Amino acid sequence: MLIEYRINLPIVLDRYEIAHLHTTMELSKQFTNSGQGVEILENTACDPACLPNQAERSRESIGKVQRTSKRYHIPDSLTSTVGITGCVLRESSFNKFPYSRTTLTASESGEFTVDTLCKQLSDDPNVFKLPQTILNKRSVVHIDIVNDKLHDVECDDDPKTVLGLKTDWQDDLIPRLSTTVYKLVFIKTRIPNKEKVNALVLQAIHNIFLLFHRKLVCSQERWMGLNMDDIRTMEKETKDSLLCNRTL
Repeated sequence: MLIEYRINLPIVLDRYEIAHLHTTMELSKQFTNSGQGVEILENTACDPACLPNQAERSRESIGKVQRTSKRYHIPDSLTSTVGITGCVLRESSFNKFPYSRTTLTASESGEFTVDTLCKQLSDDPNVFKLPQTILNKRSVVHIDIVNDKLHDVECDDDPKTVLGLKTDWQDDLIPRLSTTVYKLVFIKTRIPNKEKVNALVLQAIHNIFLLFHRKLVCSQERWMGLNMDDIRTMEKETKDSLLCNRTL
């Protein structure tokens, strides 16, 4: 399966990187406790030569890349309905804003990759420059951070409550002050009940992207004014905090 998610946001493009990294830390801490959640193995700058499938010329123009490795310890309550227990997702990610590639694997069950590209507000029909043969297999999903339904949303993560956004909020977006996040997701499963697993994965991905970007826009007062040095210090502290929470 190949799905491209498009998410419009009422924030300027050059603030998204800080906002994204800060929100990643916030959610990691929120969902990590007692043997489940996020385990950070590596978070370091690396030479672009470490990037997969990159020509030498393109590597030279990229500059330093941030490489992260993580494990996600998924509670059985989320996966037992499709016959999977003890699920651990392994993540490898390469980040060079405004582009990133993340690959997640689940032992023998399958894997999926997420290519992310951020642009000033737009509706590019082929932002990833896919060949027509691949475009024919791609489906597009627009995520609306205000109107899409999400169960058990806290008031602090609701743009309608925090930012006062109305149902027609996108009509008022100003391109130079807004961002579109494109996420191209390729899913490959290798287990018998593929359809059931794919349905579970698709619902989870949609909810994660929706919750993440709701929290991102609603927590602006917590990440506004931070710089990359602040973020790197906070990431080191978060790694220790997650380890402590998981071993409680």
